[in-house]
Amino acid sequence: MKIGIIGTENSHTEHFLKTLNAEKAVPDARVAFLFGDDDPEKAGKLAALFGAECCESADELIEKSDAVAITYRRGSRHPEPAMKVIRAGKPLFNDKPFAASLSDAAKIVALAEEKGVPVTGGSNLKGLPELPEIRSEIKEGSVITISFAADPASEYDGYWFYGIHSAELCLTLCGPDFTSVEAWRNGDAVTAAVAYPDKTCLILNTPSSADLRIAVTNGGTTRARLVPLNYQSVGPKEFCDMIRTGNMPRDPRHFVRAAELTEEIIKRLV
Repeated sequence: MKIGIIGTENSHTEHFLKTLNAEKAVPDARVAFLFGDDDPEKAGKLAALFGAECCESADELIEKSDAVAITYRRGSRHPEPAMKVIRAGKPLFNDKPFAASLSDAAKIVALAEEKGVPVTGGSNLKGLPELPEIRSEIKEGSVITISFAADPASEYDGYWFYGIHSAELCLTLCGPDFTSVEAWRNGDAVTAAVAYPDKTCLILNTPSSADLRIAVTNGGTTRARLVPLNYQSVGPKEFCDMIRTGNMPRDPRHFVRAAELTEEIIKRLV
């Protein structure tokens, strides 16, 4: 299968190329086409290094590809090409942030459901292998703490660019049915409290956080983990599996709910 990638500035583009073209981690799947209007020079270098072809437009890439990944750093740039990919009937990997607004995320998912096109993407951290064990420890009354990087002043749509990681981790561990959100900003640090009927998730973000730390507190006992960030091949492998089977790895409304959570946090930071 020939995969096309729209956007080359993001390091995730190189992760796709290394996983599929260099490591050949998925038989008969490779990144064949690149369109890098966000960084044309890098697009040319990646194409030469990994044996891909640079396209002149997103439309050309979509037409030539069997499936398409969108990896722009700005989630606000995702909706237009995402809609084109879905209308063309091609499986879509819509990288994080899936969108930079709740309304855009909802429109992408609604069109995919209408057209019957499989969609995945978002934060690859939600696919880390340590998460199922952590989720099994969450009980009634648990407090879950997620500490990771995010910058509310990022040039790439602010808090959306990295804050979406924590939002998707929260939903993956605690479920989609949060009931309320509170958030505070102290300089560049963001703290959010996400309430559920039977548990609470605390999100702690600073731009300089290099590690992902997740803790689960039950009563007087806390188990904290430093979670390895071995996520580079998670998205590419998940995408290829979806292309082959046609089965989406999760309900795509996950992305809508994650966008809603992120937007709720952002509203409370101003």
